[in-house]
Amino acid sequence: MGISGLLPLLKPIQVNRHLSEYSGQTIAVDAYVWLHRGTYACATDLATGKKTHKYVDYCMHRVRLLKHHNITPYIVFDGGPLPAKKGTESDRKKKREENLARANALTAQGKHTQAREFYVKCIDVTPQMAYQFIKALRAENVAYVVAPYEADAQMAYLERTGTVDGILTEDSDLLVFGCKSVLLKLDAVEGTVISISRADFASMVSSAGGGISLLGWSDVQFRAMAILSGCDYLASIPSVGLKTAWSLLRKHNTVENVIRVLRIEGKKNVPKGYLQAFKLAEKVFLHQRVYDPTQQRLVHLTPIPDDEQWDEEKEAHVGR
Repeated sequence: MGISGLLPLLKPIQVNRHLSEYSGQTIAVDAYVWLHRGTYACATDLATGKKTHKYVDYCMHRVRLLKHHNITPYIVFDGGPLPAKKGTESDRKKKREENLARANALTAQGKHTQAREFYVKCIDVTPQMAYQFIKALRAENVAYVVAPYEADAQMAYLERTGTVDGILTEDSDLLVFGCKSVLLKLDAVEGTVISISRADFASMVSSAGGGISLLGWSDVQFRAMAILSGCDYLASIPSVGLKTAWSLLRKHNTVENVIRVLRIEGKKNVPKGYLQAFKLAEKVFLHQRVYDPTQQRLVHLTPIPDDEQWDEEKEAHVGR
């Protein structure tokens, strides 16, 4: 979920804030993050087919917490499966099935405490569960939208168009989508969040102690670093994490140069067709389809440039 290691790397610009600081603002919320967290308390019931609404109670408690601090929540749900994430979703499904099998085996042995650990890992939030949350939102007149594909791109679009002032999530991908204000790790007891502001990227100027400098870096470079290190749309080149990707881009400027140098050096195994796959992954971050609530139609996250050659492969990748 997100870019591995990105949040720890951005630790120097993370700021603890109280929800009261966002009074009067509209904040987009990743619904499935709350739904997944809400299943922890009732994972065994869900996995064994017992009726429960504890996950909805969990989500609505947080909705009311935001409203208590005069924040307008705008809940965003994932929609249909995105072709670009087919491999990632397949891997996740396989892991859930393996965890369910282990949980059932432990339950049969009477080891219920150990079984619960695996039940938690096997739960997948279903459209039916999301609908129960939607019904609760409707009952309290809370705004929501179901994205055509991913909530991440939809929330980025809502912020970009001024519909919302910030985004509450647990996913570092939002920063790669170009979001300006990302709130993480909501503490419902203390009413606090961790804030990352894109405006603070330039303050990361020291590469001492294993850190990185983002001073002078463009959105294009930041996005390239994230994709090179591995994302939901493209596996990384073996042994290339965030710091290595940053170092390579800093030295060679463009992804094309990086790939060419790595192939010449022969120290890292660059998969065949990697550059083409990289460009497709970048298109998903740039042009994934989203819903425009004002126009009430599907649009691209950012418009496709007039000189862009748009073909069937790209169209399928970003969502029809």
